[in-house]
Amino acid sequence: MKLFLKLSLSVIFSTLSLCAHADDFSDGVASYVRQDFPAAAAAFKKAAEQGNSDAQFNLGLMYLKGEGVTQDYVEAKALFEKAALQNNVRAQVNLARMYAKAKGVAPNYAKAVYWFNKAAELGYADAQYSLGVLYVNGIGVSRDYNKALDLFSKAAKQKSASAQYQLGLMYLKGKGVAIDKVTALKCLILAGDYEDAVTYRSYAESQMSAKEIEEAKAQAMQAQ
Repeated sequence: MKLFLKLSLSVIFSTLSLCAHADDFSDGVASYVRQDFPAAAAAFKKAAEQGNSDAQFNLGLMYLKGEGVTQDYVEAKALFEKAALQNNVRAQVNLARMYAKAKGVAPNYAKAVYWFNKAAELGYADAQYSLGVLYVNGIGVSRDYNKALDLFSKAAKQKSASAQYQLGLMYLKGKGVAIDKVTALKCLILAGDYEDAVTYRSYAESQMSAKEIEEAKAQAMQAQ
């Protein structure tokens, strides 16, 4: 059973900022919602130039995807870096992903680990999950199932389906923890339809008694 390295570059826009330059940022969000991407990019640029980290992050995403601007990974990285230095966790995660996936930069897992760790320390579930995946696979760090388990557990407490999935596989396979099919099934249930959770749930159930399955389902219900 493979533990999946899923480092997607998804568009996650921030909530409205309450900083001094919120007007331009709000205009950018409104323009983006109505899919006027050039106007959104222009508004975010104004706010970004004034140091608004959410605007820097959003504009970086637009450069990453080529929305309203010419796709430019170098510019995206520069904007993410500015926001990341202001402890914008979404920017830190996307910067880490650029290093991990070699988007506009040479692959550098040490820097990916650094930025994932910064965001993970700030309690961002997506970063905790992504860093856990690197520890599971020994990418950029020495393989450490205990650290991965800790990171996945922290993310799972924040309702991260991806973290629940990885926890389920770890308990199912006994990676860094004793095999515990009840806990494994509970986690896989909480993972919903993430990746191959349905397949692994069926496999786990085939190895369990009816009593164990009911216990796992009861624990999952309590944890929801």
